[in-house]
Amino acid sequence: MRFGSFYGRSSYLRSAQLLLWRWLQQYGYVLISLGIALAVIGLRQLGGLQTLELKLFDSYVHNSVTNVELPGVVVVGINEVDIRHNHWPLSDDTVAELLERLQTYQPAAIGLDIYRDIDHPPGRERLAKQLAMENVYGVYDVGLDPTRSNPPPKGMNPERTGFADFVVDTDGLVRRNFLFASLNPDDFYALGLQLSLHVLRDRYGPDIFKKSLEGLTIAGKLFPTLAPNTGGYQNEDMAGYQVMLQYRSKNEAIRQVSLTDVLKSEVSPAWFKNKVVLIGMVAPSLKDTFFTPLKPQTKDAATTPGVVLHAHVVSQILSVAEGEYSLIWSWTQWQETLWIGVWCLLGSVLVWHIQRFVRLTLSSAIALLTLIFTGWGMFLHNGWIPVVPAALGFAAAVSSTISYQVFYRTFYDSLTSLPNRVSSLKRLQYYLNKRYGATSMVALLLIDLDLFKSVNDSLGVKVADQLLKVIAERIVRLMPTAFAARLGSDQFVLILPSVSHTQEAISTTAYLQKSLMDSIHIDGQQVRTTISIGIALHQKGLGYRSHDLLQDAHRALEKAKKLGRDRHEVFNETMRAQSVSQFQLEMELRHAEDDQQFELYYQPIIDLTSGKIAGFEALIRWQHPERGTVPPNKFISIAEDTGMILPLGDWILNEACHQVRQWQEQFPQALFMSVNLSSRQFVRKELATQIAAIVQQYNIAPHCLKLELTESVAMENVDAAIQQLLRLKNKGFRISLDDFGTGYSSLSYLHRLPIDSLKIDKSFVDRMESISENADIVGTIVSLGHRLELDIIAEGVETLDQAHLLKQLQCQYAQGYYFAKPLPKDQATQFLIQNKRWNIK
Repeated sequence: MRFGSFYGRSSYLRSAQLLLWRWLQQYGYVLISLGIALAVIGLRQLGGLQTLELKLFDSYVHNSVTNVELPGVVVVGINEVDIRHNHWPLSDDTVAELLERLQTYQPAAIGLDIYRDIDHPPGRERLAKQLAMENVYGVYDVGLDPTRSNPPPKGMNPERTGFADFVVDTDGLVRRNFLFASLNPDDFYALGLQLSLHVLRDRYGPDIFKKSLEGLTIAGKLFPTLAPNTGGYQNEDMAGYQVMLQYRSKNEAIRQVSLTDVLKSEVSPAWFKNKVVLIGMVAPSLKDTFFTPLKPQTKDAATTPGVVLHAHVVSQILSVAEGEYSLIWSWTQWQETLWIGVWCLLGSVLVWHIQRFVRLTLSSAIALLTLIFTGWGMFLHNGWIPVVPAALGFAAAVSSTISYQVFYRTFYDSLTSLPNRVSSLKRLQYYLNKRYGATSMVALLLIDLDLFKSVNDSLGVKVADQLLKVIAERIVRLMPTAFAARLGSDQFVLILPSVSHTQEAISTTAYLQKSLMDSIHIDGQQVRTTISIGIALHQKGLGYRSHDLLQDAHRALEKAKKLGRDRHEVFNETMRAQSVSQFQLEMELRHAEDDQQFELYYQPIIDLTSGKIAGFEALIRWQHPERGTVPPNKFISIAEDTGMILPLGDWILNEACHQVRQWQEQFPQALFMSVNLSSRQFVRKELATQIAAIVQQYNIAPHCLKLELTESVAMENVDAAIQQLLRLKNKGFRISLDDFGTGYSSLSYLHRLPIDSLKIDKSFVDRMESISENADIVGTIVSLGHRLELDIIAEGVETLDQAHLLKQLQCQYAQGYYFAKPLPKDQATQFLIQNKRWNIK
């Protein structure tokens, strides 16, 4: 999908899609966790995780079995020595003798795990007599049909036979116990079940066995059958009644004796009394062995003989029926699904709400360890829950959520959910490269909120953020065919993919300026502000870079803001030339202080009553080695924007204080020095302390330093300005408000400001002689100043008549070209030597 093609042409559709993106930004982890859960569950259902789950099951079994002897069972194993001494197959006489010896020990039941369907004389009659005993059970082979190969012992009652059908999983291990199957009209019992039922009938009576859809009931205990697609198994044969085989003890812990031991009476009768005795082959050469979780499945690993497996089965059934142990249980499919889903959700939630990498890594590790130990703890209590799918879902949810957040933060704005700068530049480049015709152009509108910082400071961050969201929604709704994005802070871009002429873009801009900021209410209060827009256009298909077009729009926007805001400007090549020149000037400005290119000029301030010099205003000049003298209006704004004004302002204060100290030592009259403070200097909390240190360094009286700040700086944040001014006044400095009346209507605040002087702007002084209104304004300012006990200084005085009129209006001080231009320190010193006096009548 190309960036931005997500947005359609319907304003309602685009608004809905924007709301959807915002929902995903807040609750996307829900959708991610759901998708991961479905994927993991689907993979599990296809059997993709079965091997891993069963390996974990094996690990749990291997680490949980003990060396405690299994109760109630004894194995008579026919080993390699027995075969050599008695030959194989064993004769009927040998088997009969074995059974006779065992019966003398009073066992509860005997299970013959040897196929005896063929006579092996001598001793057939003797064996038949033993096989007829009620506590002797025989085995037949795989499948449920006795007519197949390896049927039960010849002549044995079918009701005392059982099948030896161990369920071997796809990896060759025996983990399930196949107990019973019913194919009408016949029922089929496993050998272990038959032996267990014999013992339990002796203890609890004949009616102890029932079957139902849920499972088998044995001596009042339910043996629920293993449900399909649970317990780690997927797409496996779950026919009949199967349970998970519970290995509680190691094979070595089962009491085993050999055939020879019994025949030679080298055993204790107490070992067999009231026990289930299982007779079978344990010799490896006979290959009646199976892989189990008790042993690792390797070529050289020892396997478990079938007769020992029967011992595990009998012990399991008897222990559960007697209430000593419980079966391995597992959840239903829906419970397992919910469990996996919860861990997927947990993984997404952790990433969504923990943003610090170290903390996220630690939390994820703790969560996974908790999952593993939970699975282990449940297994110790005979529970088998899906740990592998949950762990996989958790890890996948963590990685997917991180990937989503990286994608979202790379290409979308987190506050407004609009595409961000990266996306907008990619989309813009796509439009610029596309050909729609020779006259088709791409228009880029760069929208900036005027005085957004004031909204942020006065109404709070929450309202400011909500304002940005409202503007994003309105842009999308008002311009459904355009591509909208948030560039950063309070700037948005709007890309018009195809315009035929500049006027089309201008008309769109005018429509936005009229409609975008109209009647915005947030939290019950109306928010009023304006927008400035920079417009840049370029023809398609010419390989113009998106970054360059965006820079063009920035230049146009900058001009619009300089011309007073709440307007738009279209980029032209002159702006680029000015921008390049401005940049070059900025680079040269950075080296100017190191190269000592700055110099202070001093303009005399005249006492209109005496006609003498009362003080000077320090004005900086840049003596450029190539450009000559660069006036302040060319570089002060650059210094303000780049922060260079701070070290520059410190230098001015030091130079001015040093100079006034020299003049005070050289001349008897009391002189003051006026120094302008920039807005960046004024907001520094340590300003008063810093200036006090400079004044103390040069040993001048604090009242000899007059600090000037413009009306706009003082009014930007009145309360903060008053606090700063009070700190300066407490240090003994005098404060002058410059350019009074030009920036703000500040009369309501003037009485609150702790200042000493008002400075009348040159624009009022210029036309006092020709425009009576200007003279009235100046007179009003002078009168107001006197009422507030403030000194009045008029600047820009260029004629004697202006000076005379100011004196008539009782203005105390004046400065301007009529008296003197700003002078280098040597020429200013000559003025003082001459002790010049202006006669103003």
